Amino acid sequence: MQYLSSFIYTAIVGGIFIYLSILAFDFFSGEKPEKQVKKIHKYFRKETIKQVELLEHVPRIYTLYQIKTDNETKRVKLKPGYKVVKMVKKKKK
Repeated sequence: MQYLSSFIYTAIVGGIFIYLSILAFDFFSGEKPEKQVKKIHKYFRKETIKQVELLEHVPRIYTLYQIKTDNETKRVKLKPGYKVVKMVKKKKK
């Protein structure tokens, strides 16, 4: 019984440690492109996405994507930690 409880405790603590280390790695080194595209599809789930195009990638700072939907073309900036920022067009004078 003692070995079983020790094993369960080690598995739980190890699992939590591995999960936190994966989150920290994603936050500090930037996410993988597959995860970013998955996040974009989740963010625009109400719209039909035709194409996701990578415009600019700066590791650990941001990644800029251009998303073509049925209605319009949008630009989105993804920051580490899966933060999605919509880019707004500049006003013409």
